[in-house]
Amino acid sequence: MAVNGTEYRMWVRLAQHEDLPEAAFAAVVEGLLPGEEGFARGWQEEEFSQALPSLFGRVRDQGLRDRLIAASPGRLPDLVRRGAFGARDVPAVLRCRPADAELLAALALHDVHQNVVIELVESLGQEALGGVVLAAEGLRPDSDLSRLPVAPEWLVDAVLRRGLSLMAAKLNVFVAVNGEAKGRFWEPSGWPAWSTVGMVLERCPDRWLELTRDERFGRVAQHVLLDCVETEKLPDEVLSACLPALALPEWAELPMPGKSQRERLRNIARRVVRHPRLAEMAPGSLHEASAHCVREGKLLHAKRLRSLRPYEVVSLARDLALTSGDAKSLAKVCEAVAQLPRPTAVERPHPFDGAEPLAPKRLLSDDNRVSALASLAGNPHLKRRLVCDQLDHLHPSEIQWLRTYDEVPAWLKEAAVLHKASPAQQEQEVPRLLTDEELDSCTDPEAVMQSWLDAVKDHQGSFFHQVEYAVIRSRHRTDALVRQVSAHIVLSYYDQPVAADALLRMCGDAPDRWNALADELASRSQGGYDESFGQFIDRMDDQVV
Repeated sequence: MAVNGTEYRMWVRLAQHEDLPEAAFAAVVEGLLPGEEGFARGWQEEEFSQALPSLFGRVRDQGLRDRLIAASPGRLPDLVRRGAFGARDVPAVLRCRPADAELLAALALHDVHQNVVIELVESLGQEALGGVVLAAEGLRPDSDLSRLPVAPEWLVDAVLRRGLSLMAAKLNVFVAVNGEAKGRFWEPSGWPAWSTVGMVLERCPDRWLELTRDERFGRVAQHVLLDCVETEKLPDEVLSACLPALALPEWAELPMPGKSQRERLRNIARRVVRHPRLAEMAPGSLHEASAHCVREGKLLHAKRLRSLRPYEVVSLARDLALTSGDAKSLAKVCEAVAQLPRPTAVERPHPFDGAEPLAPKRLLSDDNRVSALASLAGNPHLKRRLVCDQLDHLHPSEIQWLRTYDEVPAWLKEAAVLHKASPAQQEQEVPRLLTDEELDSCTDPEAVMQSWLDAVKDHQGSFFHQVEYAVIRSRHRTDALVRQVSAHIVLSYYDQPVAADALLRMCGDAPDRWNALADELASRSQGGYDESFGQFIDRMDDQVV
């Protein structure tokens, strides 16, 4: 039981005294340890911790050492780093503190604890593994700033082995569970997440080639390297050794092929994007896997294509552009891309814009269609004529997009430069949002702003709303223009009394109208914003006569 608080600080200094005889150790330790009520709040535990380095350096009785350890769980990693504990102390340390990353990293600083650390690492789950290496490499207040801390090689090896072992087990479970499903379900979340192991494996470049050929861990190492390591760091020899895992063979026979093979194709394409050399190293494997995904998943059936949302069509086109060698499949997806909704283009200047014309990506409401077309054009198996035939149907700003960006294949960029605008394209002007000062010089500002709304009337999203905000913020706005703006845009705008003025005119001195309006605004759901402000006003007029 601790001595009284008034004498406790003196007792701590006594415990630190270098002339303290061994006969006093038991009594001194007893006087330092807290009673059942614990340490006095705010100061006593800090004082106690100051005596620990001296005591652990001199006290040999294991019972006393164990009691000191049990009283200081929060200080253990720091004491371990200082070398205060020997092998006999580790069991007591582990009894009062879990073997977390901080503690294992501290133990790993001393070779005497190597075997126990390796044993503890073998009991860790995937989530804790990366933390061990990061803790071992972390800077501390007493770190030598002239060089960064480096985790011991044997610790990195132990963590890597444990991580690869866990991933290999998960990979086997993924294949077994989904293989037994027999078409009833598919569990994509069972696919291992490689990121933690990838972080550790990235620190061992000299072992990459060896691990890709390892009988037990080889396939896992291949997947991890393909998904987690930047391509600039992977030598051709190592990347070539990863080719057996490139096409995700574990996914080939999964149930629910409509979903599983689409996801497989997406992941294969993602690997090609990450490592462009794969397209030259294994064109046959890519084409074969892509054809299997399309065939088994029925990815290009007419009914399925019609059911896809625009962003899904774009994603499928980009993935096939990277992986497919089948001209018919590429032609089908090219046709689907051509049928995507036509984008809108509006010039929305910014005060910080320079004198140069706005880039096409700033003009277009979206560039999904033209970027997907450019991706397909980069596949040599697609007939160029099919792409060139679409130029007459693109928005003029999409043509400019093809002329501007480096991601466009040279032959398509040249075709865009030589393209002569069709009559329909010549009629399409790109309206420019003007400031009020610029509108002052216009003969008919209302007509100018009407052209803005006409340009985006068939579109939704932030691009559309930017134009609407430009209208209601202008002092040249009219009631006719405001009625065309989305109801939720007008009703949520408060910098100027646009909505307030209209509601005052609508409700006037009629309490019933004001009550009906309040009830309507209180009950409006987030999904009930498809109507224009004019439609909202008319509907409220009809409800209360």
